[in-house]
Amino acid sequence: MSGQTNSATVDPVFRDYRFAKERLVSIYDQPEGREQLKVFMGEWLKQEAPPVGDWVAVKFRGGRGFVKTAHLGTQRLLEIFFIDVDQGDSILIQTPKDRRILIDGGQTKDALSFVENKYRLDKEDNYIDFEAVVASHSDQDHTQGLIALLRHPKILVKRVYHNGLFRRAKGPDPGPRQHARVSGLVDTLPTDNEKANLTPLMKDFVAAIEEARDSLPAKIKAMKAYSRWQTGLTFTPADFVCQRLDAAMGFLPPFDAANPGLSLQVLWPKATTTGGLSSFPWYGDVGKTVNGNSVVLKLTHGRTTVLLTGDLNEGAMNDILAEYRAQPDALVARVYKAAHHGSQHFSVDFLKTVCPDAAVISSGDDRLDQHGHPRAVLLGTITRYSGCDKPAVFSTELARCYQALSTQQKKAFRADQAQLYERAIQGVVHLRSDGQRLFLGTVHVRKAPRDPLANTDWKWDVWPE
Repeated sequence: MSGQTNSATVDPVFRDYRFAKERLVSIYDQPEGREQLKVFMGEWLKQEAPPVGDWVAVKFRGGRGFVKTAHLGTQRLLEIFFIDVDQGDSILIQTPKDRRILIDGGQTKDALSFVENKYRLDKEDNYIDFEAVVASHSDQDHTQGLIALLRHPKILVKRVYHNGLFRRAKGPDPGPRQHARVSGLVDTLPTDNEKANLTPLMKDFVAAIEEARDSLPAKIKAMKAYSRWQTGLTFTPADFVCQRLDAAMGFLPPFDAANPGLSLQVLWPKATTTGGLSSFPWYGDVGKTVNGNSVVLKLTHGRTTVLLTGDLNEGAMNDILAEYRAQPDALVARVYKAAHHGSQHFSVDFLKTVCPDAAVISSGDDRLDQHGHPRAVLLGTITRYSGCDKPAVFSTELARCYQALSTQQKKAFRADQAQLYERAIQGVVHLRSDGQRLFLGTVHVRKAPRDPLANTDWKWDVWPE
């Protein structure tokens, strides 16, 4: 689904779409027939004919079937996808008003592949626009995957946000240090002189932002060749923004407190300005400082609150607690995206304050298990300080499904090029909210019926039950 739409201007192509409005909605092969599968709340279904009695014929990604009319609605829901990008973060937010925000992109092209598949960018007339792309900080496992997405010919990016700390290969990294503060913050894009000192990754990231900006006229022209974009796309190249995010901004534009239904508050980092020089806290070394000044966002959609924390560490968490001592409710959230892939470097007091009912951990070590995330102490502490009787912890790493290699694949197996198992399904963690109800879920893969112990259909693990 592309473009910005509302109930008065919905493209006729999409007027027949309906949305699953219950926790899980069953699709049957015929009215009162055999259940084929269940779809998660918020899933798109295309109505193929007027309802007959209590039933309506629908088309879904993968087939056709029948659904009880009462289980479908016309109102879109908030969708958040915590994308499996191995060791890294990538979070796609799809708002009920058909706006998209991508926070981080992992290290590989996994996030881009997810976007390409979800929005069917293989189709000639399919393009997609992002209101914002956010790099929470400059580590490779958050930033590198954004480069290919920014350069994609069918993805239009309107705004790029970052935390202002660009890693440097020359000079003080990530900036000059004095009195436990680090300066040299970049407010928009680095100048030519500044770019010369950056690491290769940062140079590539900056070049990709510039390419996304410079390609806007051509992309807008190509998109407006299709009717669905002629009225829905009002963005112009002059509107492009690249900016450092700071808690002083209050909200991520254009999702401020006045935005009906959904807001994204910027809680961290927060620069201090002295003598015209802006600086961030220094946390002892470069890695901890870059992580500790990650962009922290709080999404609010009705009663649903989600705290997104990048790679925060214990020192930064304690600083955030001090910053919001007078308004601790600013940190409370129903869902907590665990900082730094479930690292053991966290503040207990911070978790007590957030008091989440559920947590999502994005992790995935390589075969050497280099990081060991998520750490056991973090898993135990999150649930201990949860705000409900039955808390949940979802992990992209644990949500993956694997299957054994085929006989043909085993014959071609080489120890330095393959594994004995291949990934059968990505470990995406899904969040859905209608503003009142909130559900998190993961789906498990269909397995071959010849295996008597295997599931023979898609199975959802949904919280709360």
